[in-house]
Amino acid sequence: MSQQQHTPWSGAVLAYPMHGQRKLSDEGYRTRDGHVIEWLGRSFGSHGGVDVVSRPEPAIARRPRSDRSLAPGTHPHETRTLRFPNPFSRRHWWVTATAAYPRIAHIADATPAIVWNPFTALAPAGATPFADSRVTVLDLLDDWSKHYAFAPIAAHVERAYAAAFERATHVTANAEGTAELARRFGRDDVILVPNGCDPERFSPNHTATGPTTVGYVGKIGRRLDLPGIVATITALPHVRFVFAGPILDAEYRAPLAALGNVELLGDVHYADVPELLEGFDVGWVPHRVGAGEVGGDIIKTYEYRAAGLPTLTTPVAGAGTRGIGGVTTTRIHEHAEVIGDWTRSATRVPRTPTTIPVGATWRDKTDLITDLLVGSSVGVSR
Repeated sequence: MSQQQHTPWSGAVLAYPMHGQRKLSDEGYRTRDGHVIEWLGRSFGSHGGVDVVSRPEPAIARRPRSDRSLAPGTHPHETRTLRFPNPFSRRHWWVTATAAYPRIAHIADATPAIVWNPFTALAPAGATPFADSRVTVLDLLDDWSKHYAFAPIAAHVERAYAAAFERATHVTANAEGTAELARRFGRDDVILVPNGCDPERFSPNHTATGPTTVGYVGKIGRRLDLPGIVATITALPHVRFVFAGPILDAEYRAPLAALGNVELLGDVHYADVPELLEGFDVGWVPHRVGAGEVGGDIIKTYEYRAAGLPTLTTPVAGAGTRGIGGVTTTRIHEHAEVIGDWTRSATRVPRTPTTIPVGATWRDKTDLITDLLVGSSVGVSR
C-alpha cells in the first residue's frame, strides 16, 4: 500500500518520547524509545504512521537542525512555549513543560498512545495521552525516582508516576528494577520487556589495530563507576581505552583525560556505532552497582554482542541473564585482572560471534507493544 497523505493527528499511533524529535534525530534513534518509534513507523507507515509528540521546548532554545532525518512513517509534533526554564534548576523544565503539551485533535481521541515520559500524565485535559477513550501503554525506561539527575524534582517525579500508573491501560518495563517500580505503584500487571538490538545493523568484522582496545559506548556520567574505571585503566597501561559518548557530569572529564591510555571521542551518532565497534577488542560496561543503579536494562550489552565483542560488565541487575552468551559479569575491582588474562598471550582478543535470541530484537519488542496498543481492534498488517 502506498504511503497515505498525513494531516496533523491522523497517525495510527501517538508516541510521546522521553525528550523529543530533535534529540531522536540528532542522536540517530539510539535509545529504547527511538528504536521502538522506528519500528512502529515501519509497521504503521502505510496506515497513517506515527505522530511523535515532543516535550515542549522554550522559544529561546536553539532551533532544530533543518537537515535532520526522520524515521520513515513518523510525523513530528514540536511545540515552542514562551515559558522560561528555571535558571537554578534545569530539571524543573520537565515540570514546567508539561503545561505546554499540544492539545490532541478530536480525530485522535481514540488513537492508541505509547508514552515514555510520565509527566505527560499531568498535562492539561485534552493534551494528555492518558484518556479513557484510548489505549495507553506506559513503557518504562530508567527508574526516575532513583536516578540522580531527577533528585532535584523527586517529589514531582513521584506525582507524575502516580498519575501515569493510575491511568495507563498497560505498563511495560525494560528491566527488573523498573518492573519493581511499577509494582510499588500497584501495577502488578506490569509486563517485563527487556531491551534488545537490531542485530542486522552490526558486523563481527574485526578491524582493530595497535594496542588491545577496550571500548565503551554511551553516556559518561554518574551511572559509571569512576574510581573503578580509573583503577582498571591505571593497572593496564598497555591497553587502549576508548570512550564514545557525551560527558554529562563535568567531574568525569579531568580524571579520564589525565590517563595516557584513554581516548575520549565525544558523542557519536548511532549510524557510526557499528563501524566503531569493529575497531574494539572488548566491549565494556563499567556501571555502578547498588546505589548507582537506576533500574534500567543496558542496551549496549546487546549491541556489543551482536558485533561479536567479548563483553565485560559489572553485575548490575539483569547482567548476564538475558540469554546472550559471551558476557562476563564480575565486580569492577576484578576487571583489570579479567582484561589482563584476555590479553596475556596476544594483543587481539578474538571475536566470539553469537546469535541474538528470538524475542531479543527491537522488532520483536515492538510487535509485543503493538499488540498491546491495537489488539485485534485495528487491522494492521505487519
